[in-house]
Amino acid sequence: MKPSIVVLTDSSAAAKQARAYAAVLAAPLGAEVHLVYVYPTPPMTSRVAVMMEATKERYLQQERRALEQLAADYPVPATADTLEGSWDEAVQQALDKYRPLLLVAGLTATRGQFDEWLSNRTLPLARETGCPLLLVPANLPATALHPPRRLALAVEDRPFVLAPGMAALAALFDALATEIIPVTVAPEAGWKGGEEGLWAAQRSGLAATMPNCQLHQVVGPEPAPAILKAVQELSADVLALIDVGHGWMHKLLINSVIEQVLRETTVPVLLLSAPTNFLDE
Repeated sequence: MKPSIVVLTDSSAAAKQARAYAAVLAAPLGAEVHLVYVYPTPPMTSRVAVMMEATKERYLQQERRALEQLAADYPVPATADTLEGSWDEAVQQALDKYRPLLLVAGLTATRGQFDEWLSNRTLPLARETGCPLLLVPANLPATALHPPRRLALAVEDRPFVLAPGMAALAALFDALATEIIPVTVAPEAGWKGGEEGLWAAQRSGLAATMPNCQLHQVVGPEPAPAILKAVQELSADVLALIDVGHGWMHKLLINSVIEQVLRETTVPVLLLSAPTNFLDE
């Protein structure tokens, strides 16, 4: 069965970059790309719904034609799919239909949790669906539109086991010959930790070369800036973060490392889900 990649798309600049990056990933793998536009149905009274029906149908027809044209002009085999309904149900419908090895979406720069929720509602999908999620920044330069040669995998000094759906990425990384380097943040120079995270990374199954990978340490008092520093030190094309997730209420109360990284990243970020029962809280 031909591998597939699903791109959640719209008319934004970030979505345009996501489509472009998905194409460079799909080409070496011979994968098919499915461009999916979700039109979320807002709650409304029956009278308002009747009044809005004609306008909605015209809008959906325009979006459908535009998406079909994007698929026709796409540099690799692609399909166009316009889905209507609640956001969560529509995304799950696309995943059930196409069974992708990777979900790709654009990443819009934000400066707060509410802005993030409005602009980047795809963020919880890796944790909620079990499908790897690649977020492509809207400001990604054209020179970065190539298959990733090196990926920095941020790990803590504790064991983890990735969700089953993450293992499918091995086919992609092996085909692209992507070097994966585990990265951990040391609180001070000379710190001897990080072995638990390295051990888990070596057994993660993300690529055939993982059992031989070596740990890269970066010193810093705060995880997010230190992780971004490691990306620069390694000249990594992609950064991977492990998302255990705690829901939106937790994110409103505690500014997570993932949120901080996503606000400042200049490279695509791959979110990998790990069941919380495999993590020592």
